[in-house]
Amino acid sequence: MALARVRDWEFRYPHGLTLALLAVGTQLPDIIDKPLAYAGVLPNGRSLAHSLLIVVPVVFLGVRYLSRRGYGTEARVLAVAIGSHLLGDSYLLVVRQEWRELGFLLWPVVPALQYPSDDIAPWVRILNAGFDSPQMQFQYLLFAGAVAIWLVSVYRRRRRPAA
Repeated sequence: MALARVRDWEFRYPHGLTLALLAVGTQLPDIIDKPLAYAGVLPNGRSLAHSLLIVVPVVFLGVRYLSRRGYGTEARVLAVAIGSHLLGDSYLLVVRQEWRELGFLLWPVVPALQYPSDDIAPWVRILNAGFDSPQMQFQYLLFAGAVAIWLVSVYRRRRRPAA
């Protein structure tokens, strides 16, 4: 959005299918890995859908396939959203120089770590995290901001007269 303002490009907030893909894509690695780890299918909640060795080829082929079918923009949005999730999971580990923890990016070549929370259902972890954790507070704030922006954009679209 900032780049659009600097370059004088027209900027539109994502909506419809694009917004849905953005929302789902940012959470997709966890949506896949966490329940499968809880069920004992995967070694932990950061393995299959967090591994660059798996995600990069799947996303590349998916973007190619969907682009040929006329969904290029949507496919790229989904790819960027998934990439942002992996970047977000890796960022603090790089800052803290916890290189061993980054092994999930190369699973199954690098063995999976055991996380204490892998035995707890994902929905229980979310509900137990509460508001006392600064990290969760920030995530809840981001979510509330995104919902507010979405509501404002829906309201504005409905108030515009039909052309």
